Amino acid sequence: MNYQEFLTTIKTRLSLQIDSDFTLTIQTFTKNNGTRHEGLIIQNPGLNVSPTIYLKPYYHRYLEGVSMEDICEDILAAYRDNLPEKDFDTSLFTDYRKASRRIVMRLISYEKNAELLKAVPHFRYLDLAVVFYCMLCSGEKGQANILIRKEHMESWGVNADDLRKAAEENTPKLLPTDLISMKELLMEHRPECLDNIADLDINMYILTNRFRTNGATVLLYDGLLARLSGLFDKDLIILPSSIHEVILVPDEEEDITREKLKEYTAMVKEVNEIELADEEILSGHAYYYSRRTGLVSYPQE
Repeated sequence: MNYQEFLTTIKTRLSLQIDSDFTLTIQTFTKNNGTRHEGLIIQNPGLNVSPTIYLKPYYHRYLEGVSMEDICEDILAAYRDNLPEKDFDTSLFTDYRKASRRIVMRLISYEKNAELLKAVPHFRYLDLAVVFYCMLCSGEKGQANILIRKEHMESWGVNADDLRKAAEENTPKLLPTDLISMKELLMEHRPECLDNIADLDINMYILTNRFRTNGATVLLYDGLLARLSGLFDKDLIILPSSIHEVILVPDEEEDITREKLKEYTAMVKEVNEIELADEEILSGHAYYYSRRTGLVSYPQE
């Protein structure tokens, strides 16, 4: 069964399992880096909002041998687990006085999102782009965000500078920084190897936010890189390991060479190709923060 047949089968089967007054649709959403994902929406007539359940992971499970019956049960369970208890207060987004306290920024690839950027307010940051979201809620079940498009900005009667000002104030508060050593992370996820890990000399740190989602954006927080550079008393090599975090390497050489930075860039490219989904890729090269200049740079091709 190919993917399109799988989608049709899922829709047919689930339609028979839900109440007759519910509606079920499958929509295609364009996500980060131009990737496209099919999402299932089961609309409860008693609520004005419904979770979107992305179906490609379930298709991979089907290819691994999980039965359609079990997959449908899991989808319905995911729907029930994420179903809100009450209507969504639309004024949290439509009323700019309320929305302005929830506007956050996000760092994405400029080149890979060229089509999206035509429709959304944004700013350049090096070879990346800063876009804006309204963060409606966050918690153990994840976050609910709305990407701010040009038509939203116009309906509010604000400009891109207004969005940036709000986001620069809100984002560090709503999504505070989290810094964890690579050694600590390995010990957290590989407890069976504690003794071996404890003996390793790993001079790397994961920089993200408290939710570890779209955490590479912390690079934009005012003065953060300067403070971290002062903490380590070193310049910083920045490896964009995904949109969710970056890896910091304090530079022991104090004056990194172009060749050495290219070696780190090769590491970034390898991770992008082998370990990341397309929508998780932030950049294809390493960056460098200099304490002397207070600037971030990257190797030009």
